[in-house]
Amino acid sequence: MESENAETDHAAASSVYRDGLARFASQLKLEQDETRRTAILEQAEKYMSQAEDLIKDLRSQWENHVRKSKGTTSHFGNGEGSLQEAPNVLHLKDIASIVKSNQFRQALIQAISDGFVAFEKGDFFSAPIQTLGAPPMAPFVKDVPDYAGQTCIKSGYFRNNPYYVIKVASGGNPLPNSGLMQVFSQKTGRLAALLLDEGILTELRTAAVGALSVQLFGPKNYGKIQSIGILGTGIQARYQLRMLQSVTQCRNVLVWGRTLAKAQSLQAEMSREGWTVSIANEADELLTMCDVIVTTTCAREPVLGNSIRQDEQENGSIRSKLITCIGADAPGKRELSSGLVAKADLKVADSLEQTVVRGEFQYSYFSSSSPQATDDIVSLGMTIRDPNLQRRSDADDDRLIIFDSSGVSLQDCVIAQMVMEHQKT
Repeated sequence: MESENAETDHAAASSVYRDGLARFASQLKLEQDETRRTAILEQAEKYMSQAEDLIKDLRSQWENHVRKSKGTTSHFGNGEGSLQEAPNVLHLKDIASIVKSNQFRQALIQAISDGFVAFEKGDFFSAPIQTLGAPPMAPFVKDVPDYAGQTCIKSGYFRNNPYYVIKVASGGNPLPNSGLMQVFSQKTGRLAALLLDEGILTELRTAAVGALSVQLFGPKNYGKIQSIGILGTGIQARYQLRMLQSVTQCRNVLVWGRTLAKAQSLQAEMSREGWTVSIANEADELLTMCDVIVTTTCAREPVLGNSIRQDEQENGSIRSKLITCIGADAPGKRELSSGLVAKADLKVADSLEQTVVRGEFQYSYFSSSSPQATDDIVSLGMTIRDPNLQRRSDADDDRLIIFDSSGVSLQDCVIAQMVMEHQKT
């Protein structure tokens, strides 16, 4: 039975519990016989179990009473008749069970597409991104070879939506991928849910925009993609391939990594998932062999396209391709050579503002001394709204298209709301 005295009962039970443990401790201290000491310990364990169950029950009664008493003054409130309900907390296990289905992933790709259309219409709002632990700031950990760690904080909300979201995600050598999303009510400003996802929601929403880019810009002549190139061997490389299963039947992959061992590890893992994976000796082999290339490294120097010079004649090997750039998501990062970027017939970015500051196009279009106009970069939202900008199915569309995903917080808002809706059902 719920009671307004449940909090007092809880405190009293806790006090009795502590006194009982003290008595058992005294008996153990005085008793020398091992058999009797064992018996005392068994009694103490049984007592602890029963007492903890009672305390949990009393605490639950009090929390239920607080929720039902919303609108009355309490020391848990603000003194003005308002109470903060405990936020819903979803742990990794709960979230993984929601997002594991192909149905969820296909719905995510469409929802993110819709989100970018809303962004284009001016119905999404975000605060400046914060990046900690990466240049120009000091690293979190000193003297780490190939340090690439960072923590990224993104936030935003859609107009006329129930929630706004603040996301914190960490990763990069030597940090394990981790993170959480805080979901707040737009109506009250209060924390509605904590999604303790350990970063998998960020991985999924990033992979989803990669898959969306293949839907929009992937080569369509000859009916299908023949080969997929993956630059990088980290966790996002794996998520990109898994999400691409939703938009293409191609299962042939050519991967390049800085170390052979990591490339072989990815090869073995993805082969078990039904992919035919080969390993490239040089990064630019992907330009020759693959129709779609997804770059997923933390590089700060060009990795792809170093064999292409900006002033050389047209290179037929890079026609009719899509290059989706995922890795450059902070100032100073880049994966493509300037020569390769210059060859693009269409440049698309998830955010025109971000791409020249923290995305793949930052070196081609912005410097402190001579910023350049970005009129030839098209926003992703615009290309979704205008099918004429997307890849055509006729053989004449041999454009080299480069898509830059620096990561927009609308993706976090979309996937967080999808998790909230699935959790309710």
